[in-house]
Amino acid sequence: MASQLQNTIANHPILTTAGVLSLTFIALAYQDYRSYVALGPHGLPDTFRGWYTQLKMSRRARKDTAVPAPYDINDVAGPFDRKSYLPQDAAHALKWRPGNKAPRVPGFTAPQRQTSDQASEEMKQAMYAHLDHIASLHISTLKVQDSVLEGPVPALGIKDFASLPDAGKPKVFRATKGEMTHIHPPDGSTHLILSLADQKRVIETGWGLRHRLSGAGMLPWNYSFVYAPRNEGEFEVWKGIVGAAVEFCVENLEEMRGKR
Repeated sequence: MASQLQNTIANHPILTTAGVLSLTFIALAYQDYRSYVALGPHGLPDTFRGWYTQLKMSRRARKDTAVPAPYDINDVAGPFDRKSYLPQDAAHALKWRPGNKAPRVPGFTAPQRQTSDQASEEMKQAMYAHLDHIASLHISTLKVQDSVLEGPVPALGIKDFASLPDAGKPKVFRATKGEMTHIHPPDGSTHLILSLADQKRVIETGWGLRHRLSGAGMLPWNYSFVYAPRNEGEFEVWKGIVGAAVEFCVENLEEMRGKR
């Protein structure tokens, strides 16, 4: 004798199919939500509301984050975007990132994190200390701060950016409110603003990606994601990339000051 469930399926096949699809969608959505929460603290709350917010943002997000330059440089370049600030000497020039695979980076619009090849705690402490060192070298221009984009994580920003007149704020830093870089404590990856020439090179050599919102109207094309360093050699590469971001930032700021 057929069960009540079997009879229902036989008598209402369309309704049954819709119900199965709904349950499947709910299960997939919950799994996606749990993966989102597992990435740790970031700029959005690690709640259902935060997960749903980033899901809505995905309608504007780009998928070509690993394409070196998916734009016409003549349409998007700022005054220093064609210039490279990365080390150019043979010993330190950016070469292909060792290994056959890039770290795993889930496809969430936010947060952007890597779930493999993460930095050790000792490495992350060295990275934080390097931001302090950079700030000490540019004491009149930069400061260490909590990220204005992702909450209480170590960041470097332009000093007194909020109090600058609009004419004194470089356009490329307006969306980030003067923030130049920040480090993600859960994995040791880094967000930073690079010249487009340097970002292209970083992506070409396998050291990072763009953010999914870069060039999508919310963040500048320059907003970049750099993988966590795994060893001392990669830490030196990371310092070179951060140094390039600093020089790009300072030159943009000095140009704006010269116009005032």
